[in-house]
Amino acid sequence: MNLKTGNYTIINERLETAGKQNVETISSYNWSPKEDIIAFSYGNTEKSTLAIYDTKKDRFVYLPRATNYISTGLILWHKNGKSMDYISAYPSDKWILFRYDTGSKKVKPVKRITKKEFQQWFKLDKYPAK
Repeated sequence: MNLKTGNYTIINERLETAGKQNVETISSYNWSPKEDIIAFSYGNTEKSTLAIYDTKKDRFVYLPRATNYISTGLILWHKNGKSMDYISAYPSDKWILFRYDTGSKKVKPVKRITKKEFQQWFKLDKYPAK
């Protein structure tokens, strides 16, 4: 929602209008340091997909899938706003840290992480769930 104008976008509806399927929930999200761009994961209980929405340009960028994610638990932008890390599961008990670069538009798996390591990443989130 634009707090100055009151205009708002319902991302789930916009994704469906764009032809995306399985848009039951938005499970993880994080604002870029640029503050007008939000990265989020959407999907259902079987599949998670990631996208970035530029609120000023009213445009989506859909991230390429490195694998079939079941869920995405956390998204964190780098301070420069040019890349982000996210942690996704596939299968459901195996977590992998991925990195997306907005310049190259490529996703790279960085490393497998344990459940304990995954919990440590939440400390880096500037918008933690309460």
